[in-house]
Amino acid sequence: MKRVIIWFFTFFISILCFSQEQYQITEITIIGNKITKKEIILRELTFVVGENTNKENLQSKIKQSKENLNNLSLFNFIDIKSVFYQSEVVIIINVVEQWYVWPYPIFELSERNFNVWWDEFKESNYSDFSRTNYGVYLVWENFRGRNELLKIKYRRGFKEQYLFNYNIPYFNKQKTIGVNAFAQLFRRKKSFYKTIDNQLIYYEDADYTSKDFELQISLLYRKGTRHKHKLKLQYFQSNIADSISLNNSNYLRNTKTEGGFYRFSYQYANEQRDYVQYPLHGHYLHFELSKNFAGTSPVNHFEAVGKIEKYMKIQNRLFIGSSFKAKISSNGYQPYFAQKALGFDDYVRTYEYYVIDGQNFWLSKNAIKYALFEKTNFELPYVKMSQFKKSHFSLYVSVFSDMGYVIDTQNNMENSLANSLLIGKGISLDYVTYYDKLLRIEYGINRLGEKGIFLHFTNPF
Repeated sequence: MKRVIIWFFTFFISILCFSQEQYQITEITIIGNKITKKEIILRELTFVVGENTNKENLQSKIKQSKENLNNLSLFNFIDIKSVFYQSEVVIIINVVEQWYVWPYPIFELSERNFNVWWDEFKESNYSDFSRTNYGVYLVWENFRGRNELLKIKYRRGFKEQYLFNYNIPYFNKQKTIGVNAFAQLFRRKKSFYKTIDNQLIYYEDADYTSKDFELQISLLYRKGTRHKHKLKLQYFQSNIADSISLNNSNYLRNTKTEGGFYRFSYQYANEQRDYVQYPLHGHYLHFELSKNFAGTSPVNHFEAVGKIEKYMKIQNRLFIGSSFKAKISSNGYQPYFAQKALGFDDYVRTYEYYVIDGQNFWLSKNAIKYALFEKTNFELPYVKMSQFKKSHFSLYVSVFSDMGYVIDTQNNMENSLANSLLIGKGISLDYVTYYDKLLRIEYGINRLGEKGIFLHFTNPF
């Protein structure tokens, strides 16, 4: 018995020592980066040449590095292998690049979401196509092979938009500081100017009823791979028709038909999700502090916005996700055009038809997902371009439950959903494929007893 114990102890120690054996990373080889500069890929790695590590630690770092590269949205596929030679290890990174230049033709619906547009289209006996936009949208990702982003939009129609955006993630030698420049102009023939009964009230004319201009410049800082900081200076200006000013004197809250203000904000993000477009593991933390400064419109309140997300695997094919977001504002009247709560970017699922105005809100989203088909790779026949030939898809069914609450101290008599608990629940079928494309078909019921099918193309969290 004593010999057995000694043998077992010796075997355990040898295994432990072997797992802790140190290896030096002597080479990092990158394959498949025809456009992407090598330094952009190396920037996302959590290991470097010359580093000493053991196998267990190296595998953890490879996993983190793959997630970092995946969240750049530059590659369709990423594979990282380690090859050991005695006390040395070579890392081989194989990537399949995406297609980066997208001159999109624009033909889109000029509404907040598909369901709202479909209701109006149905009321016109399926004959009114006027609420559409057309034009061209150039998106050049990985510009110059340095993960820079160039966007130019020329959109005419019911809601015109002219946009220029240039994002440079790094311009210093250490690749820690970047800059973003953004400018856009909106011109609308149909503009909403008030919210009554949780519905947007519009004014429409043959001429333009509102013109909105936004200009912003941001300074980016990212020292490691998971933490980001941003300082942003913005300017907003809105010009409206006389009728809008007469119908809602609080739209700009001045006696003019033009109003503007400045905003200075600081943002921090801690990104620990495995895949930002449709995460299944990890967590995310984001908060923003903003101070508005009055221009020709008296917008001078302070805002704080915070969001946290958590995702985890419960068991085989079963996942859970949860998020919580809140916004608080300082006291002071906020003109209509400068406030936004739920109904646009943020919403409680099953309340897509409503807009709930307010100065403060919180929003909780939860879902349990089951993978009907986990990520499945396949090749498209007769397609020879490497950027499109190899594809993947996954399919999930989920049960969701959302809650939210908007605090409105200005117009709560006109909108019953403000200052009341919002609850929505239902089921969803989510299809995820390459190029970060997502289709969600949801069926749900809200606290009002309303049921419906809703179509979305983005991550609900």
